[in-house]
Amino acid sequence: MLAIEVELLTGRYAATAHNDRRRAEWPPHPARFFSALVAALHDNEQVDHAERMALQWLERQGAPSLWVDPESKVGRRDVHDVYVPVNDVTLGGDEAIRKAERKVAEAKTPAAKKRAQAVLEKVKQEALAVEAKPSAKALKIAAAILPERRTRQVRTFPVMLPTTPTFGFLWPDADPASHRVALERLCARVTRLGHSSSLVRCTLANGDITPTFVPSDAGEVVLRVVGPGQLARLEEAFQRHKAVEHRVLPARPQRYRAVFDIATPAAQHESVFSSDWVIFERVGGSRPLASRTTAVARALRRALIEVHGNKNLPETLSGRALQGPTEQPHVAFVPLPFVGREYADGALMGCALVLPRNLSRKDRELLFRVVAKWEKERATNDRGDLTLAGETLPPLQIRRVEVSAKDALDPSRWSRPSMRFITATPIALDRNPGNLRSNRDGTARKAAIEAQRIIGEACFRVAGIRPISVEVSLAPLLPGAQHVRDYRPWPGRPGRTARVRVHADIRFAERVRGPLLLGAGRYFGLGLCLPVEDR
Repeated sequence: MLAIEVELLTGRYAATAHNDRRRAEWPPHPARFFSALVAALHDNEQVDHAERMALQWLERQGAPSLWVDPESKVGRRDVHDVYVPVNDVTLGGDEAIRKAERKVAEAKTPAAKKRAQAVLEKVKQEALAVEAKPSAKALKIAAAILPERRTRQVRTFPVMLPTTPTFGFLWPDADPASHRVALERLCARVTRLGHSSSLVRCTLANGDITPTFVPSDAGEVVLRVVGPGQLARLEEAFQRHKAVEHRVLPARPQRYRAVFDIATPAAQHESVFSSDWVIFERVGGSRPLASRTTAVARALRRALIEVHGNKNLPETLSGRALQGPTEQPHVAFVPLPFVGREYADGALMGCALVLPRNLSRKDRELLFRVVAKWEKERATNDRGDLTLAGETLPPLQIRRVEVSAKDALDPSRWSRPSMRFITATPIALDRNPGNLRSNRDGTARKAAIEAQRIIGEACFRVAGIRPISVEVSLAPLLPGAQHVRDYRPWPGRPGRTARVRVHADIRFAERVRGPLLLGAGRYFGLGLCLPVEDR
């Protein structure tokens, strides 16, 4: 067994959640701790081979268990906006120094490194040189560097205050004997985890430790973990961002379950769709709103089909049987809008391939091969950017990511168990309920009742349970969601009758695990429901 203990020297853990800048991360994510070890590895100019081998061994040990206080025993410091002076690298000699530092880091040979180091020293001396009679421009730059003259940007510093200022990462089946000394050296050099104010002491623990969180597909807590090749991915990413540009920690999501909640029954009902997603983040091009959901979904499906071709694609991936559309659950192409937050605007942050819960391993591997082939053949640059376009869709640049910092692209946000769901995109009803806009003889009321019944049947097909109440509306019910009239007719094909679409507020008697996709357009992003809690 390998156990690494982390002590919070100040009793506080300052680390911002990767998908919500106003919340602190808890429990601490294993991927963040692994990155701290990698930073310790590169503290020395000459990387220790034994330490590098130890990290490569550790990344192959799978997701660790955690010994950590549950959130019920952790305090959260109130988050307030703080306006901080910007460290503008365009002022003074900062930009020249950073460029010279990058040249030193990129140098391939000892001679090149020596020349780049000499240039760096010269640039530093020039930046620190004092002019006897500075020019008006130099005086203006110097004045702009003063804190009271700098532009201020809003920052938040969320902090967790656990009852027990110690936690641990546990690998029960790992035997660290051959790497123990190297791991001890690395842990001894880790001084912080998260923000620079979150000082820690790390050490290998000898005693038996009972975990409080364990990896589990039935868990409700999603943490970022690492896998084989993580060290190489971090080093490759550093060569691009140089600790200066914006970056997202490479990682994969893993569900965890609290051990003390094992006896507590989980959600008894779950969607036929899983939280196993292939996520594509919008990185450029057009900025479509949620009303363009079906256009984006069709463009994504068309791109994958063109790469592989319809031939030999199983029903679970193509959605087609010999006689027409398949009856079994298959992969859904789901654009993901920014909704449900105070300042949500309904823009599509990206899209996802949402896999059915019972997808076979063979079909899953085939899907990943198709995605990899698409990336290899159609990527527009070395970052793996891909282009989606269609008849009614301007070019949209996307990139596949394992974990996104965008809240809308977090599978756990859409998949968590809840007794209440509200539509982010309208449901295309399986049958025509009648005229929902008529004011004559109670026609609209009768149509609304029929729409509620149709949605109840859709819930039963997807989650195996009927709701206790359904409220329907043509207007959006979530911040950022769009009115039904803003969406193009579905399915929008010649000779096909357009479906009636409605927004809905759905309540169940028991908790249901999402993601919940309902109605006739559920495989193309319509009927996407957000789990919400009653306040």
